[in-house]
Amino acid sequence: MRSTASLPSPATAPQPLTRGTQVASPSGKSYLIDEAIYERPKGNQLYCVYHASHEGKQYILKDILPGDLQYILELQELVNGSAHVRTLVDSIPDRHMFAYPFLDLNLQLVEMTTIAPTVKKHILKDALTGLADLHDKGIYHTDIKPPNIMMDLFQHSDGAIAFGNVQIIDLEDAVVLPPGSAGLEKRLSGNQFWRSPEAWARGVQHTPADIFSFGITAIYIWLNHMVFFSEEANAAEDASTMILQRHMSHFSYDADDLVGFIEYYGGEQDAFIDRCTELLAVFDNEGNKRKPFSMWYPMDLEFKDLVGRMTCLDPRRRITAREALQHPWFRA
Repeated sequence: MRSTASLPSPATAPQPLTRGTQVASPSGKSYLIDEAIYERPKGNQLYCVYHASHEGKQYILKDILPGDLQYILELQELVNGSAHVRTLVDSIPDRHMFAYPFLDLNLQLVEMTTIAPTVKKHILKDALTGLADLHDKGIYHTDIKPPNIMMDLFQHSDGAIAFGNVQIIDLEDAVVLPPGSAGLEKRLSGNQFWRSPEAWARGVQHTPADIFSFGITAIYIWLNHMVFFSEEANAAEDASTMILQRHMSHFSYDADDLVGFIEYYGGEQDAFIDRCTELLAVFDNEGNKRKPFSMWYPMDLEFKDLVGRMTCLDPRRRITAREALQHPWFRA
């Protein structure tokens, strides 16, 4: 597991770096800062993501927690041959920075209704291939969601826009799980609108948690629908009840699935399990009807089957990324 040691930050403040600042790496490259595109305070430090360039080529520079630098470097080396995982191309150790290739846009910035189904399927297959490459190396990404799947735009000679170079990004919070490891515990991983049920429970999380999040992402890409998002939930200080109720409504497929999740999580005598049971009871006691994904409005039956296999409450029942790539929906 990664080190949590708190190392001193380099004396390169103030942050964020201003436009026109030159950042040199040991490789001999000098990156010209264009702008800070993301800023995150952590403790008394500000960690930034920058758009930069070197000799006319665009890059992304990311500040890395000093104690995580070596861990993340070694993790990314495990998958640096994957065409569908974005890994660093350079490092600036004295500034605790990594340099990444620039990609044009993430999936949350794409208007899904304008993309042909064949193109959507291609994007999903490429992204799933990247996830399979991570899982083959025992890497749990922890934060699969549309903004963490990026790609480039291309224009054909006839003017038509196409997408390519689809990659999973943002491995800074990923974790290498050693062979035989039960998984990550006691951690609220990922974004609330894409999070797996075991992550909500702060239970044991392994690569199947990524699969659940990918299934929710696939629904967004294919159906242009964010399952767990609502304006009310987005504005709420604590949206967990609203979101978990949708988990129970849409993805508690049968009694065996719920029993399996309870067993996986550690038994019935637990506050989180009590909460899920109470949320399920709302559908029985108040006349509300559950809306399982398997019974949603007519759609591609093979897609429905694929996503259903990805989004079981019980992580042990979920399909793996490699198995999903062999699903008939991707072969059609």
